[in-house]
Amino acid sequence: MMRRTLAILLCCMSLFIQVSIAQTGEFDAVVEEISSSLKVGNAKKLSNVFSNNLTLSVKKDDGTYSKFQAELLLEDFFRSNKVEQLKRLQCVNNAPNSYIVFSLKTAKSTYRVFIKLSSVNKRFQVVELRIE
Repeated sequence: MMRRTLAILLCCMSLFIQVSIAQTGEFDAVVEEISSSLKVGNAKKLSNVFSNNLTLSVKKDDGTYSKFQAELLLEDFFRSNKVEQLKRLQCVNNAPNSYIVFSLKTAKSTYRVFIKLSSVNKRFQVVELRIE
């Protein structure tokens, strides 16, 4: 009886570890896609990881937008603010809600970029993006 309980416990722990590793890999891939998109100011590529609706705040304008609307607003931001440098300041994977903070330098100013991710069906999606 004790061996059976121990075997079940070990199986459960193994499964938990495998799920955690898989989620970490997915999170790292999404963080890399976000970083590479921000570095070149590519709103279209960045929108690939957006949820269907997200909270977007660019400078002082904010609201809840569809994926497509958010992409258009970010295209406008990147058109007038060419990215010169991007630094990752903080990255926290605390599923189901995780976040990343960047410093984004343009010719005009340096912005703090906050991105909140949520795990939906084992896939991380951007649910909030703030450029301040």
